[in-house]
Amino acid sequence: MRDRYLAFIARHEVAWELTFAGLAVAYVLVGFTDETPAVQVTESALTLAFAAEFATRIAASYDRRAYLRGHWIDLVALIPTVRGFRLARLLRLLRLVRAFAGVYRVLDHVGALARHRGLAWLFVAWGAVMVICSLALYAAENGVNSAVESPLDALWWGIVTLTTVGYGDVVPETPEGRLAAAALMLLGIGLFSAITATVTSFLLESGHRDDGGASPAERLRRLAALADEGLIDAEEYAAKRAAVVDKL
Repeated sequence: MRDRYLAFIARHEVAWELTFAGLAVAYVLVGFTDETPAVQVTESALTLAFAAEFATRIAASYDRRAYLRGHWIDLVALIPTVRGFRLARLLRLLRLVRAFAGVYRVLDHVGALARHRGLAWLFVAWGAVMVICSLALYAAENGVNSAVESPLDALWWGIVTLTTVGYGDVVPETPEGRLAAAALMLLGIGLFSAITATVTSFLLESGHRDDGGASPAERLRRLAALADEGLIDAEEYAAKRAAVVDKL
């Protein structure tokens, strides 16, 4: 049963990660709606889905420590939140980190980006910082700051801040909002600079590929991932790793 479950996830990993990324976004959006019985049921169902996914995957893993190292953000995103408190609403945004983590895992399997994990990570992290900080500002300032009446107002502020245009039409007024602004300025702008530098390296990277279309480093990474998921045992991993290293 364990092997069949792990094999099923491995075969459908892209669809699996995109599905849970979408559910994470839905959970955050539901949190900004009026609390009704239907909304409460939806929140509970989504929370149970995330908890069940994490519990079953770590239970099925042959190396639970390795799985937890690669999916710790899934565990953090399970932290419960309470409506009515701005800080609690900010904690709800942890689910968006779960969504972007899933998107990164998908990009890790797509085309050329799969051969340049650093670039994929930077793109996902940059987008995650902008969206999460913008929604954090909305959660903190909505109902307090007249310039932030909708998530789109907050997203506009995030784009203006991230691009260093600085119109000044939206200014944080609460301590939580200023914290979100500080995080966006320090992390977002730094990541954008890193993307610019990494894209140059990515475009210049050519050749140095084996007949399978993947570099030796990429093949070693894939083998390590298979071992972490328990899909190959230690002996098989060592043999295949040695075969790749011999070709270097």
